[in-house]
Amino acid sequence: MSAPAPSRKRTTNWGSFVLGLVLGIIGTLLGVIVIGMPLAIGHRGDLPLERLYGDFAVGVASKMQAGEQANPLAESSRALETGRLAYTGACAVCHGVNGDGRGSFGEALYPPATNLQELDTQAKTDAQLFWIIKNGLSFAGMPAYGDHYDDTKIWSLVAYTRSLGNPDDRKPGAEVPIPTDEQLAVAQPAGDATQRGAAVYFAQGCFLCHGAVGNTPGELRLGGARNADEAIRKGKSGMPAYGTERITEAELADLITYLQTFGRGQG
Repeated sequence: MSAPAPSRKRTTNWGSFVLGLVLGIIGTLLGVIVIGMPLAIGHRGDLPLERLYGDFAVGVASKMQAGEQANPLAESSRALETGRLAYTGACAVCHGVNGDGRGSFGEALYPPATNLQELDTQAKTDAQLFWIIKNGLSFAGMPAYGDHYDDTKIWSLVAYTRSLGNPDDRKPGAEVPIPTDEQLAVAQPAGDATQRGAAVYFAQGCFLCHGAVGNTPGELRLGGARNADEAIRKGKSGMPAYGTERITEAELADLITYLQTFGRGQG
């Protein structure tokens, strides 16, 4: 006797079930994208286990992609100083002068800027810290610095970040003066050369290291425009290089004009 033919009704039921499942998944994903994502962007508090999951995701991503390289500059006091200067301009505004996460923007972010002194940061390997600094963290407010600093300066930042976890090694970054309204008012993109240069100076974040008029105490103080064009184009200790893709030749000329006003009583 020949075997009975498969039930057409059963095949049809399975096909409908699979089609319904696929359509349900697609509908759920569309709902998350269209409704859930805009709501998620606006929320400023932790959902259940959100912070725990975020820390876990960062740890997994950095472990998978960072490799195992140890910091080649870990014992270099010069690298530590370079890292401190770079940290002052690039990181302290969020992570705080001492790395405690209490910079002027740090607590306004969501999630808030990480306290770099704590175990969550210090337990990461050198390679993980390097990867995070170089590539940034999406949806966490952490920018990528791979286009601003070369690998040597990023390793210097790793060395300085590591020092923040040890009170005996901790050397705070400079206290950068907050720009006044009068100093900010000088910046006018459509103004004269000095005003246009001030606009470039603030837009490129130069004030985060050097103060609004070059008035940060210590080695970050600027007294004028001497050799400034070379330092801007090539970079120097703790400072990134600014190519023509970031500051055009015309903008550089205006910026130099603004720098020449430093030391004339604006401090």
